[in-house]
Amino acid sequence: MSCIIAAELIALAFFTLWPAPGSKSENKKKATFNDDTIVMDEAVITTQASTPPPPPKPRAPVPVPKDEIIEEKIIVFEDINSSDFTDSLSISKLKGAGNSDQVASSPQQPPTVIRIVEAVMPDAAKEAGIKAEVTVRFLVDKKGRVEDARIELVKVYPEGSDEPRFLDSIGYGIAEATLRAAQQWKFRPAKNNGKPVRAYSKQVFTFGF
Repeated sequence: MSCIIAAELIALAFFTLWPAPGSKSENKKKATFNDDTIVMDEAVITTQASTPPPPPKPRAPVPVPKDEIIEEKIIVFEDINSSDFTDSLSISKLKGAGNSDQVASSPQQPPTVIRIVEAVMPDAAKEAGIKAEVTVRFLVDKKGRVEDARIELVKVYPEGSDEPRFLDSIGYGIAEATLRAAQQWKFRPAKNNGKPVRAYSKQVFTFGF
């Protein structure tokens, strides 16, 4: 009987002290770790084949046309005494300017322009493509003011021709624009023997050139 008990104790001790095999969870962890390792080994680092194009340059602002009022262009050759020409185009002064003096037909020193006002070409003349030269005859008083201005000659150049046509009058508002500008001119008066005299002067206004 004692021998049987001893044999059972030896068998119990054998099974108790024998090292236990790894658990399933530990094996699963090892397997998972091995799988991750394989995935990392197979990873491939990629790079861009070319750099992206640069962003487009900002466009320059486009100027927006604005409506502007075209005024008559004034050219002044030298300073003049403004008091001499104050309200020089008034009716009272034009009527009585130099009426008692005769006009010198050939003065020793003819009138000299010191202030020009260019005529503005009317829109109707622009649309019609008018090219014209208008000769104006000025009567300049002894203070250099325009006493009278009249159209003396009109030359019109037909389209595609260099030969002018002489006309007695012209439309499209050109005559009115010419005289309106001519009345604003200023002159250094003509002189005879050093004294100012009334005299004529001719000037040409051009349109469409």
